[in-house]
Amino acid sequence: VALCDGQGGCSAATLQEWKGSWTASMWAAEHGLLLARVIPYDAQYRLSSHRGVDRPFKLGKSPKLHVFVKPDGVIKAPTEFQLCCRHELHIVIPDDDGVSAVCSLDQILAGDAIESIIQSNCVPEGVRVEVPARQILEIHESHGLSRIAVFLVVYCSESYPVTREMADQWREMVECEVSKYVPLRENRRGRTVSRP
Repeated sequence: VALCDGQGGCSAATLQEWKGSWTASMWAAEHGLLLARVIPYDAQYRLSSHRGVDRPFKLGKSPKLHVFVKPDGVIKAPTEFQLCCRHELHIVIPDDDGVSAVCSLDQILAGDAIESIIQSNCVPEGVRVEVPARQILEIHESHGLSRIAVFLVVYCSESYPVTREMADQWREMVECEVSKYVPLRENRRGRTVSRP
């Protein structure tokens, strides 16, 4: 699909530019496609209007050709073109050090165990899970002081398209799976993922 400068959304530098584009990668994912390449496009046809008036339309400074593919498990699309969705995961830090037989409290707090649990049990192959930020909070609640570990969980498309609806299903699975190992903060469960 050939799009004028800025229409595809890949070169958007601001949220406003992204919203003003055709959001090509988002609509591709909604229809089971991956945006595989974006290359310069050289129009090789007469640029006239569709109503018979012979006025050329403006292509902009750098029109781009957007190449979409059906995911086959082999093709890895460049990460800069793909969508990511995120959500927070709030874990109640237990008073004792032994969290479970599977992982230690240190592994949980470092984010490694959380990332591993999610990647291996909750998302399909072709979706990359990242835990780029984590923070420990002390929160005064009605029953007293609680220590909470807050993780930012990100689902990124690699060779499988990611939509907000899919990411929200994965979030639900993550909450169920992680709660088998550590308690979750109940008033933070069930919150939808971000828009891509």
